[in-house]
Amino acid sequence: MAGSFGVFRQYEKAALAALAIMAMLAFFVLPPILQMGGGGSGGPDPMVVSWTGGGLRESGVQRAVIMRKVMNQFLVATMTASGQDPSRMRLADDEKDVVDTLLLAREAEANGIVISNSAINQFLAEWTNDLVPPKDFDAIVNGIGGRMGISQEDVFEALRTVLMARRMETLLLGGVGFEAAPPGLRWDYYRRLEQGATIEAIPVVAETFVDQLPEPAEPVLRAFFDAHRDELPAARSPAPGFRQPHRARYDYLVAKAGGFRDEEQKKITAEQITAFYEDRKAALFRVKPAETQELGAAPSESETMKAAEAENDATKLPAESPAAATEDKPVAAPAGVNDGSHVTRVAARQVAFRQPQAATTEAPKPATGEAVTEAAAPAAPNPVASGSATPAATPAATPAATAPATADAPAQQAEFEPLDKVRDDIVKRLTDEAVDKRISAIFDAVKTDIAKYGESLALWQVAGDGAGPAPAPPDVKKIAAAQGLEGGTSDLLNATQAVAAGGIGGSFELAASRELGMRQQRWIDTIFGGGAQMLQAVTSRDIDGNRYVSWKTEDQPEFTPSFQSAREDVLRAWRIVEARPLARKAAEELVAEAKEGTTLEAVAASRGGLEVEKVGPFNWLTRGTAPFGSAPELSQPDGLAMPGEELMQAVFALEPGESTVAFNEPQTVCYAIRLGSFEPDEAQLKELFIAAAKDPRRLAAVAEDDTRQVYDRWLKSIEKKHAVSWKREPRGPELQ
Repeated sequence: MAGSFGVFRQYEKAALAALAIMAMLAFFVLPPILQMGGGGSGGPDPMVVSWTGGGLRESGVQRAVIMRKVMNQFLVATMTASGQDPSRMRLADDEKDVVDTLLLAREAEANGIVISNSAINQFLAEWTNDLVPPKDFDAIVNGIGGRMGISQEDVFEALRTVLMARRMETLLLGGVGFEAAPPGLRWDYYRRLEQGATIEAIPVVAETFVDQLPEPAEPVLRAFFDAHRDELPAARSPAPGFRQPHRARYDYLVAKAGGFRDEEQKKITAEQITAFYEDRKAALFRVKPAETQELGAAPSESETMKAAEAENDATKLPAESPAAATEDKPVAAPAGVNDGSHVTRVAARQVAFRQPQAATTEAPKPATGEAVTEAAAPAAPNPVASGSATPAATPAATPAATAPATADAPAQQAEFEPLDKVRDDIVKRLTDEAVDKRISAIFDAVKTDIAKYGESLALWQVAGDGAGPAPAPPDVKKIAAAQGLEGGTSDLLNATQAVAAGGIGGSFELAASRELGMRQQRWIDTIFGGGAQMLQAVTSRDIDGNRYVSWKTEDQPEFTPSFQSAREDVLRAWRIVEARPLARKAAEELVAEAKEGTTLEAVAASRGGLEVEKVGPFNWLTRGTAPFGSAPELSQPDGLAMPGEELMQAVFALEPGESTVAFNEPQTVCYAIRLGSFEPDEAQLKELFIAAAKDPRRLAAVAEDDTRQVYDRWLKSIEKKHAVSWKREPRGPELQ
């Protein structure tokens, strides 16, 4: 051993250099080779998405997503360097958007669109208001992606691709936006937002008619299966899907918010409270300026006016003051400001460069510091103005401002809050720290146990026959009972089901990385995302303060079942599709009976056994809890099962008293519908529409949805043209 180590030390530098070269080869050379070599979707680097003449493997998708993130950070950094607010919306960095951008760039290239280097430089000049010179770009890129070997050329190529794609989008959407909407379309948008409908509805469920259908022939079922075998099921889609989504089973423990608080609070001692106060009072318990002034005697209104007048006199500078003269110098505009070409840009520079000098010029002024001193403790010297020649003469010049406010003022103001006042706050902080430490210790012990179990299980699997019984997994219920936690084991769920179950499904963890900084890592991505490991314990938390530790115990990848194994699902889906015309016919018969003046409730009563829903008032679109300016969503009123655009269009095309039929979005229920009333009526709504014409922002938000639908149809046509095929579901972005 000693000899081997000596050899290593002798050639240490050469060995480290070789290791560095191998690491570079692994990062830069191997991914392209793996992507070019071999077809199919198996192996350590499977194909993720393909299109005519190309595609991306797992490593290629990861590289493209990283480049998008780095490009986003570059744009934020350049904007920050220009002194502007860097909170502009970043480009999406999920896999679907990154691949869509590549396709749009190819489409732009096919249509003769070229983004030159000059165009990129022009974009960056406009992005930064021409305040960041090109020579600084390389330093910014090195600071962001240098450790990953990403150069300025890489970032610019990523930016070129994005600009080509956005140019293609601009050509499409130029005549589609809200600005081009005629008055009639704007009226329609307004109705969707502001008018509510009250209806009667009788649901006719399609599946209740399957007994009237003949038994399908086997070739018919096989053809139906083949048509939808590679589609994943979606709850709101009218089209069936027989491909099975990725599923996982997991164990979890929950430390509820508020747990252990009473126990830990009882352990806190007076010594801990005092020590916490002394250690952290400078950071947490300084007296605020506003509270400092309240401690002094409140001056009368006349005294306040006198003090204000005295302060104004004190702060006036004579015309020949050197400070005033020097302050005027930076205001003078440089030559060329008014030539008409750079007015805005030069004005922005004046503001940016003038503030520090203004702060320096005004710092010696006694106004702010002296006003506080006179109101609170006039006998104490002014610490801000000490050493300044100008404030020294101020007391003599303003005797009226000194006397009135001093009568009841304390001699010296306390710098920190007293301990008794902040004792409860300290107890809360100490309790929170103790609870957090206790939960972390429990979770760390659980992680250790899970890791040991994983190692034991791996060794048992390698040993094969004759290794004895498999090691017993950790018992979640016993751990929970022993530690004062809650725990459980999930069913075999897909990601959508896990999120819908609530609790841990919506949790996250804060994570830090050199490339992306601090971010939120969604638990759902940790368990269901690529590279998620079995029996690897992970911690997370939710917005309610609950903390979790969980580990995956079973993983079922996405797959397409055989026809025989899926036959029951295929038969049920085929029957629902075939029963839709029968359901519509039955609903139309109900509507035919509901003549003018006859309600659906009366029709249901005459037939018997029918359920009538009274729904509303509800609007076509609603904003709900979404922030102002966001696009509204389709209303989901109680009493209607998953209504879609078809149903809303049918309802709002009626006049009061009229009836119609419409399916819900997945076309599992056909409704017989009778409109009772609109609120407000059309006359009132028109008056409101005219009054709201001055502020079209809310209507523009509605138009965004129509524009998005046009864009989505166009993008789907491009995907079809290039035969885009995802081999797995594209993954969404992590929460930033």
